[in-house]
Parts: sequence; structure tokens; C-alpha cells
Amino acid sequence: MSKQGFILIFGMAWAFVAVSQNTSNSTRTFMQNKYLLERMSNPEMLVTGASVQTLPPAPPDVIGDDMLNTYFQKTTFLLNDSSLLEGLPVKYYITRNEFDIKTKTGLRALKGDRVKSFVWIDSATKKPQVFINGQLVKHEDGTPGSGFFQLITEGKVGLIKQTEVFFKEANYHVALNVGSLDHKLIKKVHYYSLYNNVFKPLPKKKFETVFPDHHPEIQRFIRINTLDLAREDHLQALFDYYNSLK
Repeated sequence: MSKQGFILIFGMAWAFVAVSQNTSNSTRTFMQNKYLLERMSNPEMLVTGASVQTLPPAPPDVIGDDMLNTYFQKTTFLLNDSSLLEGLPVKYYITRNEFDIKTKTGLRALKGDRVKSFVWIDSATKKPQVFINGQLVKHEDGTPGSGFFQLITEGKVGLIKQTEVFFKEANYHVALNVGSLDHKLIKKVHYYSLYNNVFKPLPKKKFETVFPDHHPEIQRFIRINTLDLAREDHLQALFDYYNSLK
């Protein structure tokens, strides 16, 4: 038996003897004494004087981040005044639309509204990724976009995507012991078509309507190649095919 276990049992036995010795002067019954000992032996309970309280859960943390990339990537900026900033190690924060730039003297911040576009090299594919300021394109209602869109395919009809960050509050239910103890930052990617400088969400049905013409060819290409339009590489293949048509 461990030393801790021996101390716990000795303490419980001493409490029981003490209670038993004072039986004549106490109104406690045998069942009350038994209940007290059971509560004292429960490691999940905290004894404070005569009261017993459940330990509260730890305060929630925030799981996740709002960074488009979690590491510094070598980046070239085209600013609104047409000047270039080249070869800088950069992280981009989505929710505040701001860049962290690593310099020899420390981190420097660059506001997203000062940037027209930027290019960085993807560390996995080693290919350049191009991003454009959302202010340069418009919703269907004519209002400008926000943040930055990654340009997947260029052409008559482009394919662009944007990453959005959601905040999900902790929803742990103590009594039922279900839910999350922590807040979460959740990222979701949205794909859009870009035509005449207007971007639209991609439809789930009748996908050929994304394009202004060549509908029979688009339907045939999707069918023959068994495209899964939930996959980015299949979407890119379809848009590249359309833009190759005359």
C-alpha cells in the first residue's frame, strides 16, 4: 500500500472513531456517519469546514489561430502606390487583416489595406500563390470585397478562394459532462467564380451556370472526368478547361 493510501485510510478511521466516541452527545445516525466518510474519501470533492464543494472546471482557453499561414513565408508585396516590397518573411492574420513582417530589428506590422496584391511561395508545392485585395473585386450587389482572395485560376472566368475565421464559444455542460471546455477559432474556405470583376459563390447544382457559355462542353467534361467539385484540384481543372475553349 502507498504512503498516501495509508494516510487516507488512517484519517478516515480516526474520523470514524471520533464520531463514534461522541455518539451520546451527537444527533448523527450511523447512516449519516457513513455518508460523511464516503464524501471524505471522494478525491473529486473538496472539504472546507463543514461544507463539501465540487471543484470548478478550469477557465476556457482558445484553441486554434487566425493565421492564413502559421509560419513565415517569403513574400513580395505590390502596394497601392505601385511600389514593391520583395523577399520578406511574412505571416498574415485574417481577422485583423494585417501582416507580420520579420526584420533584423524585430517584427513590423503592415496593414492589409495598404496592399494591392502579394505573392508567396507555398512551402509544400514550391509554387507561387497569388493573392489580391478584396477591395479590387465586387459582390453581386456592387459592394467591394474585404480581406484577400487567393487567385487559383486566371482567365475569362477566374476561380478564387478566401479563408474565413469563426469564433465558437466553449459550450461545456457540467451536469451532462458534454461539450467543449475551450473556445475555438475555426477556419472555413469559400470558393468563388470571378467574372467581369464580380465574384459569386459556386452553386451546388447546375454548375455549368457558373460560365456564360459552352454549357454542353462543361457538362460533358464534368461527366467524362467524374469531377468531384468539392475538391480544389478538380475545380481548377474545370476552370482551366473552360478558359482554354475558344
